[in-house]
Amino acid sequence: MTKKTSLEDIAKAAGVSIATVDRVVNQRGGVSPKSEAKVLEWASRLNLDRKIFRPTLKSLRIAVLLPLAKNPFFAALRDAFVALDGGSNAAQIRIYIHTFDPIDTRAAARKIDLVAAEYDGIIVCCPDHQDTSDAATRASHRIPVVTLVADLPASGRLAYVGPDNRQIGRVAGELMGRFLGPQGGKVLVMLGHHRISGHMEREMGFRAIARERFPNIEILDVAESDEDSNRAAQIAQNALHNDPDICGIYNVSAGNYKIAQTLIKLGRAEEVVFISHELTPKRCAMLKSGLLDAVIDQNPRMEARQAIDVLAHHFKRIEDRQVPDPFTPFEIFLRENCPNLT
Repeated sequence: MTKKTSLEDIAKAAGVSIATVDRVVNQRGGVSPKSEAKVLEWASRLNLDRKIFRPTLKSLRIAVLLPLAKNPFFAALRDAFVALDGGSNAAQIRIYIHTFDPIDTRAAARKIDLVAAEYDGIIVCCPDHQDTSDAATRASHRIPVVTLVADLPASGRLAYVGPDNRQIGRVAGELMGRFLGPQGGKVLVMLGHHRISGHMEREMGFRAIARERFPNIEILDVAESDEDSNRAAQIAQNALHNDPDICGIYNVSAGNYKIAQTLIKLGRAEEVVFISHELTPKRCAMLKSGLLDAVIDQNPRMEARQAIDVLAHHFKRIEDRQVPDPFTPFEIFLRENCPNLT
C-alpha cells in the first residue's frame, strides 16, 4: 500500500516548517512567494493533489515595465499584457503595467527600484544601460526579474524572453541583399537608439550578413531617430537629398509611414528598397501598395504570454514542462503573404 504524503514529508523536503506547509495547503496566507513555490514544488513531486488548493492561492503581483507607447510595437505589447491580466487566473497572477521614458535611463532605474519593493516579480523592457542594468541587478537580489525584447544580460535576471535580434538583423540583411541584386548599392540604416541593445544587435547582424554575402552593399553611417517619426523622416529626406545613389533603407525603429511619404515626395518610392519591423495595419497597407518591401515581425502576444509563463513556472504556479527556446520566433511578411489587419 502506497504511503500517503503528509505535511511533514513536504515540510522536510522543502526545508520549511510544517506551519508554512499548512498555511499554503489550507490557504491561511502569510507565506512568501519564494517559500510558497518550494511547498508547491514538493507537493507536486510527492504527489499531493495541488488542484484542491491552487484556486485559492494568494495572487502574485507582477509589475511590467514598458517604454511609453509611442511605438506601435510597445502599444501592442501593452495591450497583450492587459489581455493576459484577465486570462492568467489559473496561475493566480495579476499584472500591473508601469511606463517610463526610454531616453531617461536614470528615471527608468528609479522606477525599477520602486516597483522591486512592491511586487513579487518584474518583467522589464528597457535599454541596456548601466543605470538600468544596475537597477535590475538590485531588483534580482530580491525578486525574479525577466527581461523582455531587449536583454540586460549582466543583471542577474531569471530569463530573457524575446527574439534573437542579431539573427533578425541578419535576415534583414539577407532580404536587402537579395532585393538589391548583384549590383548592390548604398543603404541607409536607421535605429531608434544605439543604447537599446536589440537595435544595436540588429545593426550588427545586418552588417555581418552584408560583409559575408553581399560585398557590393555599402552601409552608410547609421542614424538615430530617437524613436521619433518626424525625426526619422527628416533623416531619410536629408540622406536622400545629399546622396541620390541611396537605393535601400533599413529602419529598425519607428517612422515608417512618414519615411514612405518622404520617398513618395522625392519620387523615389519605386526605386528604394525599404525594409522594417513589426506588422501593423498601416504597415500592412504599405506592404500591399509596394511602399514597404518586407516587414520582419515578432509576436508581442506570444512574448507577453511566455514572460508570464516563465514567472508562473518559477513560482510553481504551472506544472513542470520543457523549458522553451529562450528566443521567440519571428515572421517575414511580403506583399503576397500580408494578412488583412484592421
